Amino acid sequence: MSKKRVPRASRQPITSWEKPDEPFNTIHVDVLGPLPESNGFKFVLVLVDAFTKFCLLYALYRQDTTELKRVFENAISLFGVPKLLVCDRGRMFEASSFTGWVVELGCDIHYVTPEMHHANGQVERYVRTVLNLIRVESDNKNTTWSDALCKIQLVLNITKQKTTQLSALNLLIGSDATTPVIRALIRDVAVENAQPNREAWREMCRDRARGLLKENQAKQDSYVNRQRRPPRTFQVNDCVFVIKYSQSTGKLDSGMRGPYRVIKVLPSGRYELKLLGGARGKTTQAAAQYMVLWKGEWCPESCAAFFESK
Repeated sequence: MSKKRVPRASRQPITSWEKPDEPFNTIHVDVLGPLPESNGFKFVLVLVDAFTKFCLLYALYRQDTTELKRVFENAISLFGVPKLLVCDRGRMFEASSFTGWVVELGCDIHYVTPEMHHANGQVERYVRTVLNLIRVESDNKNTTWSDALCKIQLVLNITKQKTTQLSALNLLIGSDATTPVIRALIRDVAVENAQPNREAWREMCRDRARGLLKENQAKQDSYVNRQRRPPRTFQVNDCVFVIKYSQSTGKLDSGMRGPYRVIKVLPSGRYELKLLGGARGKTTQAAAQYMVLWKGEWCPESCAAFFESK
């Protein structure tokens, strides 16, 4: 009797993002939910600036392009159009109506490779924290989570970060205020004569933060990669299967997707793949650590996944 054997993927070295040198140059986005309905809302869009770590939390009624454009327009009205938007391959992020609109604004979109969640780790970490804070507010204070988002956002933005020893709000506007941003800015104007070098001080803090962030990034990369090995390399036109971890449908599931043909080699051990059967022209991406070379032998153990695509 045949036994399903799914290869164990050895983790490949990570390649961190190049840190931007200014606020809201690069933003990371993810969606939390679905959550219990609160004032009609079911999801939370989490948006994090890659440099300052300033976050914005938006309640969503549903996951669609209309809602996404609504909240993204609000973020743009506050901080301008970013140069790069990093997100996963959710349907609303890949919808042509959203991607076309974003590109028209002058912003590029980078989609993280499936299963490589750490590629969008900045916002993934915030998502876990936001969920924990929502639990606290809902369970202990009998507050609906949609009403608590404003407070949660403020708490996250005024908390000092371990690496820079500065809050996200401080790096953004040069103030450690515990009041909303607009009040902090008004207070800054009132004390401008007392501290004429506030803007220079803020820039000095940002310069220091840039150095500390890059130093910490190099340290973390070295620590994580010390026990990892370079993955196997693949060539264009190689046929492969992709190991499934988060999409298994049960004990009879083959444990793999495919077969695919490699059509493009991407940076950092990623590949663009095209499905050999099923949806015509459909492409996806995968990391080398989740790819298994298929040499063309037709047997139940290695090719069961092929029939799923029919």
